[in-house]
Order: sequence, then structure tokens, then C-alpha cells
Amino acid sequence: MSSPAASLPAPLVAAGDRIRRAQQIVLSIRPAYVLGGLILTQWLGVLALALSVRHNGWLYYAGGDQLWHYSGAYLLAHGHLPPSYVGYGWSVLLAPLAAVAGPNLVSALPGIVLLNTLILLPVALFCVYDICVRVVGRLFGYFAAGLWIALPYLGILFVEPGYHQKYTELTLPQLVGLTSVPDFPAMVALLAAAALCVRALDARTWHYAAAAGIATGASIAMKPSNTIWLVTPFVLFFVERRRALLPYAAGLAPALLTLALWKYRGLGELAATPAEPVRVAAGVTDLFNRINGTELNTWGHLREVLDSLREHFWVARVMEWLPVAGSIAFLLRARRGFLLVGTWFIAYLLTKGTYLPASVEDASFWRIMMPAFPAFLILAASVVLLAPGVRARPPEPAPAPRSRRFAIALGTAAVAFMIVPLAVIAATPRLHDAGHQAVRFGDNLIPVAPVGLQAAAKGNAVTVSWHSQRPTGSSVFYRLLRMRSSADDVSCAGKSAPASDDCELFMDSVTATVAADVVDHPGRGTWTYRVGVAANWLNDPSLGDVYVVSPPVRVTVP
Repeated sequence: MSSPAASLPAPLVAAGDRIRRAQQIVLSIRPAYVLGGLILTQWLGVLALALSVRHNGWLYYAGGDQLWHYSGAYLLAHGHLPPSYVGYGWSVLLAPLAAVAGPNLVSALPGIVLLNTLILLPVALFCVYDICVRVVGRLFGYFAAGLWIALPYLGILFVEPGYHQKYTELTLPQLVGLTSVPDFPAMVALLAAAALCVRALDARTWHYAAAAGIATGASIAMKPSNTIWLVTPFVLFFVERRRALLPYAAGLAPALLTLALWKYRGLGELAATPAEPVRVAAGVTDLFNRINGTELNTWGHLREVLDSLREHFWVARVMEWLPVAGSIAFLLRARRGFLLVGTWFIAYLLTKGTYLPASVEDASFWRIMMPAFPAFLILAASVVLLAPGVRARPPEPAPAPRSRRFAIALGTAAVAFMIVPLAVIAATPRLHDAGHQAVRFGDNLIPVAPVGLQAAAKGNAVTVSWHSQRPTGSSVFYRLLRMRSSADDVSCAGKSAPASDDCELFMDSVTATVAADVVDHPGRGTWTYRVGVAANWLNDPSLGDVYVVSPPVRVTVP
């Protein structure tokens, strides 16, 4: 006895045939044409976002340490090594631009935004495509690259109304490179490192692994906290190809050496920030408290983050499920994908997701977790691998990079990201001018630059005036600063070791104005005035940081 073979319904068979024909058509198109179309789509999306969200010229919301980095670039361009509280990479990269644009970050914004959106953003898209092609296959690479473009904007549909402004105006501009914070270029450098790591698994030479080390070093140079990512290549190479560990470390080492030199010369010690002296005579308890410090990571905070996601996103459960399902998909279909992308996301989730300053409520969580966004996206895309019958079909192994063109590119990268920064940081004299070139004000390092400030007393009134500033990047306003002249307005911390001057400005903000003069009534005595040039994304004088501060002038009111 026999039974007839089971067959699928005719509509399903026809749909399967159409899908296969569509796949063949897509695969017959040259990848350059597809990627070119995706890049054009990406640029159009960024342009639409740039025109639709609130902004002040080229100035969009940026909640990071961009003023520290740009002020460092300006000081390096003028032959001074700044106090090195942040990484050196973004400052060294922006130094030529700062030499032309001047002390005000606003004037440099057009160049920075164009660098991010026209160059780094397409590089990021290509890296996402290249990773997915070599782990799963070309169709998956196209899918992930398309999702890379679409997912940030799809998030607009998923937020609750009360969080819409924080997502569209505080988060999206930073995610697509419309701001000057170093988090975006550091993320792109990590993506380049990940793509090169995958290529290093198949190549039988050391070139790709060394290039991956250089790219990782560039990211760490911009954001030293990205040392978290080192877990990923170690796990990947240890399991898949241990021979790649040595050239990878060789490519990475110069950046770490330069970072150590940057910290030591700028701060006088190898630390993120200079430590206060420990009073050992106070007893063991005081020393124990200094070693442990304030607790910055807690598991309870991760729970708070997840609760906030559920409050502000109606698809929060899906957001939590996607990386889990994607990790399972990679474990089943492409192990190297899990070793690379899974460990990448897990490392950042455990360290940054538990980090107390990372808050969903003020949108800082998205910037702090930005280095892990590519990993989240690829894990989300890999959920399609759980469909029955889907298999990873990666291309042939990457060809050995022995061409002269690749050697020139690798040498250029080594010079740009290894030799030049090391030489600049080693040769540049430390900043020693007691606050005449730059001061700390409002938790930022800002340049001191002349703006034609004048002050004259008439009766009990003081007329303070200055030259109107019109930078190309956006509109600015001014903050009038004042203090009695009985004390110095700048205090430079004493140093136990050679370090750059770390001078802080202590003055009260009297008023904010868009005019180029103010009449003040301070009372009798001798007064010191400065004016700060300030700006913000809303062009609101009640908000925003001071970008440049003037030298002081003194006036006596009889």
C-alpha cells in the first residue's frame, strides 16, 4: 500500500518561485550599484531629519564632551598640550580644522557634520554590509544594510508620545552624525575594526588583523571607554584563529602607548582623572574608601533601564527579545557571528547598561550605548535566520591583501593613526600659561580668545561692550561674567608632577543677551568682567554652554 506524496498549495509554490526569481535578480546586480543606492537613500534620510528637527544652523543637540575635544584640538593646533581628561584621537583629528576655524566650535560645525555624514556614515553602512556578507551571505548583507538605514527612523513609530521629542531631537541627530561629539566617529571605527576582524579569519596573512588593531586603537583614542570592546576580538580570535591575536595586538599597541603618554603628559599620571592624595595617616578606612570610590555600576540600574524602556516604547518587549533571538540564530547558523556580534553587545550591555549615569529619561543612555548599536542592529537582522530552511551562505574567503594598493592604505592608516598622534603628543609643549589660553568653566574646557571687550564706568553704571560675533555654524549669544577684583578669577590647581595647567574660572553669570553691549550696576568697588560666547541647538539664551570666553577687563566704580 502506498500514499500519494504531500505537496504544497499552489499559491505557496508560486510565491516561493517569485521569491527565488527576485533573489536571482538582486544577486545579479553588482554590489556597488546596490550599495550606491543605499548610500543615496541614507543621505536623503539624514537630510530629511536635519531639516525637520529643531536646530540652530549647523548646531544640533549634543550631550557629550565635545567642547573638551574641540578645545583640545584648538590648543594642539596652536602648540599647547591641554589637560588630558578625555581621549586624544578626536582632538588630533580636528586640529587642522581648528587651526582654520578658530577657537569657537560653532565655526567648525559645518566641517565636522559634513565629515560625519558624507564620509563616516557611508563607511559605517559598508562595514555593516561587509560583516553580514562574510558571516551569512550577500542577501543578508543587503538586508542588514537596509535595516541600518531604516531602524533609527522606525524608532519614531515605536516611541510613546511623551518621549517623541527626546528621541527625535536629542537622540537621532547624534546617531546619524549631525553633532560634534566623538561618540559617532568612535562607533564607526569600531565597525571598521569588526569588519576587518571577520576578514582576518579567512585571510592567511597578518594584514587584516593588524588593520583591525589600528581601527580599534583609533576608536579607543577617541573614546577610551571603548576598551570594553577588546573582549570581542579576543574571544573571536581565540576560538577561530589564534594566529591573528599577535598582529592584532601589534596594530593596537601604538594607540594604547599614545593614550598612556597623552594621559601622563597632560595630567601628570596614568589615570582617567588626577587623583586627590590619600591621607594614609587617617587610617586604613580612608585608604579603603579611596580605592573603592563611588559605586557607578549596579544591577539594579539595569532593571531601571528596562523599566524605562517599557514606559517610553510600546515595543519594549520586542526590543528586549531581538538580541536574545539574534544570538540564538547566530549560534545555530553562524557561530562566528555570535562570537563577534554577540560578545560585542553583551560586553556593552553589562558595563554600560549598569552604568548609573546612563539614563533613558534624559536620553543619555542612547549616546553611552552608541558603540553597541551596530551589534544590536545585526542581532536584530539575524532573527530571519531562525526561519526554517534559511542557512548561512557566506562568500568565498577574502583574498589575501598583498596588493600594492592595500599596502599603501595600511601604511597610510599606520601613519595617520599611530605615528602622527604619537609624534604630536610627544613633541607638543604642555599648556603653561595660568589660564590665558584656556580655562575650565561649567564643566567644560573652553578657549580664551579676544572679542574686543571694553568696560567703562559712568556714575554707578558700567557699560560693557564687545565685538559682535557671527560664526558660520549657527547663531550665538553672550553671557556677561563678573566678580569682585579682590580675588583672582582663575585658579590653577597645584601639581605634584609635571602636567598641563588645569585652570578653573570662577565668575558669576550676570545676564545673557544677543546684543553686543550691556549696562551693569554692580555697586562700588573694582570689578572684573569677561564675556562668554555661547550657543545651543534651540538658540535660547537661557540655555546652552559657553564656547569661548574673553580675557578679563577691570573697571572701578567710585
